[in-house]
Amino acid sequence: MRKKKAKLRARKKKPAAKANQAAILKERFEAEFAQAVKTAHAYVENPERLQALFNDAAKEAATMPKEPFAEMWPYFQAMLRLIRAYSRGQYCDVTDDTLVVIIAAIIYAVNPLDVIPDALPALGYLDDATVIALAVRRSRQALDDFMTWETTAL
Repeated sequence: MRKKKAKLRARKKKPAAKANQAAILKERFEAEFAQAVKTAHAYVENPERLQALFNDAAKEAATMPKEPFAEMWPYFQAMLRLIRAYSRGQYCDVTDDTLVVIIAAIIYAVNPLDVIPDALPALGYLDDATVIALAVRRSRQALDDFMTWETTAL
């Protein structure tokens, strides 16, 4: 009887431990993204620095697997093109708040040592894809407007 109770207690502790790990991971994720947002503010007014971020991000994106990003991959590519056009002064029809979200998502995605290190097979880009999806959710209209501009600007 005691063994059964001990097993039941052990089983009850596992979900609590997983919940604790999830909370720690979420806290770390939020802290990492908050840092990316702070850093992103410095890029908005510095075209050279923004262009350098684009160059680094474009190189990194060329090596990233597309699968974790699924339907967000075209939007991630649009984010890259938007910051390039913005840094060149070609496209400025985006609010600073939206630009900061986009830049922060790119900063996070190109950081190889984020919450889940990119070197981990099959898992490394899941957090990056999540950040990109959240950024797209907050900036979809601006990205759609940018892509329309791209196709109509001559």
